[in-house]
Amino acid sequence: MKHEACRRCAQNVGKVNIIGNILMVCIKGYMGVAGRSKGLIADAIHSSADLLATIVMIIGLKISDKKSDQKHPYGYGKAEYIVSTIIYIFLFCIGIYIIYNGIMTIVENRVVNPCLSAAWGAIFSIAINELMFRHTICAGTQINSPSMQAKAWESRSDVYSSLAVLIGILGAKMGFHFMDPLAAIIVGVIIIKICIEMLKDAILNLMDKSFDEDYIEAIANVLEKTPSISDVKDIIARELGQVLEFEIDLYVPPDITVTTGERIKKEVNQIIKEIVDRKSTVKVRLFAAQEEL
Repeated sequence: MKHEACRRCAQNVGKVNIIGNILMVCIKGYMGVAGRSKGLIADAIHSSADLLATIVMIIGLKISDKKSDQKHPYGYGKAEYIVSTIIYIFLFCIGIYIIYNGIMTIVENRVVNPCLSAAWGAIFSIAINELMFRHTICAGTQINSPSMQAKAWESRSDVYSSLAVLIGILGAKMGFHFMDPLAAIIVGVIIIKICIEMLKDAILNLMDKSFDEDYIEAIANVLEKTPSISDVKDIIARELGQVLEFEIDLYVPPDITVTTGERIKKEVNQIIKEIVDRKSTVKVRLFAAQEEL
């Protein structure tokens, strides 16, 4: 995290997203129904799902911030991945429903002629969602929060879906009546695509996917050049939500004192702090260079 101000900003992300999504649900829902736009109604449903996702994200962040205890010695960091998984499974189902509804409208040849006023709802949605995306992705990146970054990309997906809705409404007004339900289908496809990508990432991290190999290699290179360390035996790193956990095994001279061993561990912590600019926990085990202890 670059600035302490980023954490304070991140604390307001939930409130900003809740207010923004409530506004969009009300405005898009009303203008979609009043303007007879299938696409805008689908987009309002999408925003309703986002509102729920924001509430779940806030709950997940509160759980993941809890300190480790006897029952959870590794902390609650994985709660964020569980929350992200719940969010995307729910949104996936929403996407399926929207696609089905749009297809049935086209297949049954229902005439859709939305009012031009519905276009203003889509324009409003594009502007608000882009602002929320920029705010949330910045905060989520700075505090390394998977669920917050996931929420940001939902807002960006809303930008694309609202753009599709806008095109659909304008197309329908030009006489291409299939374009409004087609826009709803595009909204559903966008939702499903993002859900699949983010679900994959969340599940891999729940299964303790290894951290970026480039960082691990960089850490190993620095440790190998440290005079008090004979060799690097192993480095394992995994992500626990906002926190990185390292388990590092090192070979050291067999005649070092306990005091020297503690100093080496502190050096290792400092090296990792300099290379990886995020909150980390580091567990270091020392082995004698000639024979393992």
